[in-house]
Amino acid sequence: MKSLPPQQGGSPLPRADDAAAAPPTPEAAPPDDGRRWAGDPYDEGDEVLPDDPSVTARFSAQDGEEAWLERSQDGTLTGWLRDPSGQVYRYSDPDAWAVDVDDAGMAPAGGASGPSADDEANDLEDPEPDGEDGLPDELEK
Repeated sequence: MKSLPPQQGGSPLPRADDAAAAPPTPEAAPPDDGRRWAGDPYDEGDEVLPDDPSVTARFSAQDGEEAWLERSQDGTLTGWLRDPSGQVYRYSDPDAWAVDVDDAGMAPAGGASGPSADDEANDLEDPEPDGEDGLPDELEK
């Protein structure tokens, strides 16, 4: 069996057991971009606005943040969030949007799931019973 000539000017060839003994090199961690929002920055300027009819929920925080949830005609939910600087974030995952809204301590500010002036006015009205005993007509004998 022939042996390899020694390397010149370098270290000896690594052995298989040297690789196992070497500590693993740490992979570079992605840099922290300083954002506190999980959504993707959205700079297109054509986002659905909070007062659009397709918005099903609106939330706001005291420091000027606002968030809204859009339901498209095909049923897809898209979350939106605007921070105090005006930067808009888009969420394709409504669960991630809900976590950010909750973690920010936002409160309902209208939309289909939030209070509105019409809802409060309807709560004050005293509904009239359907029949003499208050049952719907189809349940009366």
